[in-house]
Amino acid sequence: MERLKQMSLKKTFFCLTMLFLLIALVLSTFSVIGIGKISQEYGTSLEMKIDGNGVIIPPAATADNAVPLWYHALGVLQLALPVLFVTAGLISSSLVFYRLKIKNPLEELQAGAERIMQNDLDFSIQAISQDELGQLCNSFEKMRRQLLQNNRELWRQMEERKRLNAAFSHDLRNPVTVLKGSAKLLKKGLANGTLSPPNAQDSVAMIEEYTGRIETYIEAMSSVQHLEELQCVLKKINLETLIKELSDSARLLTMDSGIIVEVKAEDQFETLKKNVWLDKAIVFNVAENLIANTVRFVKTKIQISLRLEAEMLILSVQDDGPGFPHAILHKVAKPFLRGDEGNDHSPHFGMGLYICRLLCEKHNGSLQLQNTKDGALATARFNISKT
Repeated sequence: MERLKQMSLKKTFFCLTMLFLLIALVLSTFSVIGIGKISQEYGTSLEMKIDGNGVIIPPAATADNAVPLWYHALGVLQLALPVLFVTAGLISSSLVFYRLKIKNPLEELQAGAERIMQNDLDFSIQAISQDELGQLCNSFEKMRRQLLQNNRELWRQMEERKRLNAAFSHDLRNPVTVLKGSAKLLKKGLANGTLSPPNAQDSVAMIEEYTGRIETYIEAMSSVQHLEELQCVLKKINLETLIKELSDSARLLTMDSGIIVEVKAEDQFETLKKNVWLDKAIVFNVAENLIANTVRFVKTKIQISLRLEAEMLILSVQDDGPGFPHAILHKVAKPFLRGDEGNDHSPHFGMGLYICRLLCEKHNGSLQLQNTKDGALATARFNISKT
């Protein structure tokens, strides 16, 4: 029975049909032989007698010129029982086949489909065999897991969006309050004639500063909203060209800061392929964000290194500053975390590292932040395989 469960549907149906037909054939043979013996025992065999006129008559009719009904019944049974056994065998094989191979998987799939229609994905489909229906159950289970993963990811994105919107509203409240206060002071001074040019200039400067801060903040939020819909487009990139362009970009970003920038590639590049599959825009966006973040805290030197590791391109940015604050290391580049927590006038909103993490994940990689004895170290990983 267990062997039948593991067979394919076609083989199982064939084996069960042949088995029950064989049983029907055996029963038919025994029935025909048994009825023949009964007929002989009671004098009603199929041998016929011939009268003086040459007419064939049954032996039972010689006594009283009548054929008994049970004699006809035995004849009918000899013909009907084989047909009955074959029919019963086919029906029985179908029932056993349904119960053995179809009933349980069908019930599992039907119950699973009903739970999915009710948006309930907290269950599993177990394949009890390796036949076609078992494979269908496995495929159904993979689909359920994928739906569950997609729903969780969608829920995570919705919660992240809600949190970003809440933080967006919260962080805009203070600049808007300052702008309203400055506007009221200007209005009051103009109304009572006490507004002096220096006071007016200070108020206008405050309005200009906080207007710029709001503009920067809105651009950062728009960037994050856009990144969630960004698609990673892979192209074959030459590593030597990538390193040269990254060096030029790093020097331009730190051109007027007096900071020393070193860009190096490990010797592995000399022995590995010169071309890799990358989304150049994503890689440079991450690199520039990491460099811009490092410039705020570095003392004298930034070291940028590139290396290949299996199917990953590893980009490391090391500085000689005080290192990442504990909050940033603990929450791993969450949005709105800043290294200058006490500076309310900073134009930075803690979105740079968060954007880097999103971009790395878009490239099937990751972002790691850590402190070393020399300072802060940010490591971005990008998958370089084509698939």
